[in-house]
Amino acid sequence: MSSSKVDPRDESKVVAFHLPKAAEANDWTGNVAMYSSLGGMFLRNKFKFLPWVSAYFGMCSGLNTKNSERDTATGYSGTMLGFVALVTYYMNVYFTITRQVPAANAEGTN
Repeated sequence: MSSSKVDPRDESKVVAFHLPKAAEANDWTGNVAMYSSLGGMFLRNKFKFLPWVSAYFGMCSGLNTKNSERDTATGYSGTMLGFVALVTYYMNVYFTITRQVPAANAEGTN
């Protein structure tokens, strides 16, 4: 070890610290996933494509969000709601109970 107190760093190569520009991230795919999943859950009998649209945009939102920007509580809310919309749609398709009502004859008596 050298006992001299000379600073070995080069003063000409020092770069001053600047805060990065704060750009607000727009997660429009998450918003589309949220709104279409709610529409898919409530209108599942009328618009059958909405649960699939919400699942697609939810996956895009979940896969394209950085870990540092993702809040742990609501990070995958668009993705989860998209898949909940799919589950509610297919629960309606597979678990519907259809009861047949006997047809009345022409006179109105059985």
